[in-house]
Amino acid sequence: MKIPTQLLASSSPLSISLIIASFGDSTPFNEKAFDLAIKHDINTPSKLPIKPVRYGKLEEIHHIFRPDAKNPPKVISLFFTLVVLATLPVLLGSWVLLGANASHVSKALSAAPVAHTLYFGGIVAMEGVFFLYYTTWNLFQVLPVAAAVGIVIFLSGSKALTEVQERRLAGLR
Repeated sequence: MKIPTQLLASSSPLSISLIIASFGDSTPFNEKAFDLAIKHDINTPSKLPIKPVRYGKLEEIHHIFRPDAKNPPKVISLFFTLVVLATLPVLLGSWVLLGANASHVSKALSAAPVAHTLYFGGIVAMEGVFFLYYTTWNLFQVLPVAAAVGIVIFLSGSKALTEVQERRLAGLR
């Protein structure tokens, strides 16, 4: 059994107790078991207590940061931009085949011009934020702007969709 150095330095006997804790209002068990007298052997050198660890000033740490992420070559970015833009005629053609009614745009803009304009403008602005993030901005510049644009899109979108639902319920759509 290894006894801590603080107890080895004691000149008087150590009192050993058995303690069993309890829950609630009951009294815990606490009884003295025996006394332990530590006798030092004259032939062995006495152990000096080890100096406790103290926290203080440490050496300066030099961090090595990874280089910033780089964008892919412009040729690859332009290729994928053209691929996305090439799908727009397919999207517009699908809307025509499925019976999308473009004549309702004027009705929607006359019924709720602010909501529809802010909603569409917010979506375009969010795409602009993504473009700026891709080209120049970092995440800390993007987050507050994206949060503000997202709130505008959410609020104006709910008003715009309410207007569209009113036209549907009226049988105009």
